Amino acid sequence: MQDVNVSDEKKQQLRSEFKRHLAVERADRKDNGSVLSDAFFPSRTNIGIDFWDIFTSNDSIQLCREKLENYFEHTAKRKTPKSDSYTYITAIKKLKSFIDSDYGGINKFLGLPEIENPAKNEYANPISISDKTTKVNSSKTFLEVPCPCCDEIYKYLLRWDDLENYSLQESALDKLFLRTYPYNTEIDDILVKVSTLNDFYSTNIFSPFQIAKHILVLNIDERLSVGDVTLVNEIAKVRMNNNSLKNFYSFATKYCSHHNPLDFPIYDSYVDRLLRYFRDTDGFFAFNNNDLKQYADFKNILIKFRNYYKLEAYNLKEIDKYLWQLGKETFPKKYK
Repeated sequence: MQDVNVSDEKKQQLRSEFKRHLAVERADRKDNGSVLSDAFFPSRTNIGIDFWDIFTSNDSIQLCREKLENYFEHTAKRKTPKSDSYTYITAIKKLKSFIDSDYGGINKFLGLPEIENPAKNEYANPISISDKTTKVNSSKTFLEVPCPCCDEIYKYLLRWDDLENYSLQESALDKLFLRTYPYNTEIDDILVKVSTLNDFYSTNIFSPFQIAKHILVLNIDERLSVGDVTLVNEIAKVRMNNNSLKNFYSFATKYCSHHNPLDFPIYDSYVDRLLRYFRDTDGFFAFNNNDLKQYADFKNILIKFRNYYKLEAYNLKEIDKYLWQLGKETFPKKYK
């Protein structure tokens, strides 16, 4: 397609129509300007591949990603060229999806002869897991969710390191739980950890002292060290002074995880929604929604998720970071 003369007006037409598409389909997102700019980056920068050729197939998308990484590393001298390349290619994939769905492929958009339509071939042949994207309806807005793969996790782990508030918060909690107060045999040590977790994560623990007493009685240190998953639900269920039984499940997963991060992945509402979404989309494992609130089942579901998408190179803590960030982007909470 490189020898085809495409007018600048055609490029401006595509940009304008994609901009309107983003405004409608992603009305509640604040990053539409960045998505638009990133998607058209190869149209204004010579990265080594013709702009229109990018949208002919999934292979050309992958080639574009590699060209972007090479450009960011050797020409632009960016600090995180691989991570940046995945950020840009995500926007470019959104543009390709728009072209395919609205026009039936780049050839039809450009008015070229349909000798062989790459867009049709993509849908006729199986798509690899790493290339697959699916759509989720979030508050009546359809968002593309990249299929889990090692590259996606790598991208989000790099992003995590750039989230200064979260990375520093995690570092502080590691110091508190693993070095300063690693044991749970003194009420004051436990109370400091409970109160800090409650403050950092806003877990709505309205009686930290009651929780701390409950944890002290359970004598949890040995069970923490061996990764006893039955411990989480025991910590979660607390009898309050008024004799009501409260279930601080998410807090309990965080308390155990910060003592033993590799054996106790964190439950969070974002992780919950993504696991249910990928279950419904890909059928990676059959489970009931309530199973996510039984910690042994929750951990098993995460392991099934990792195995299904061939993510064994990453531990559960890393997968947890990926799911939390992706879930936060896909299902943003709205506050009145």
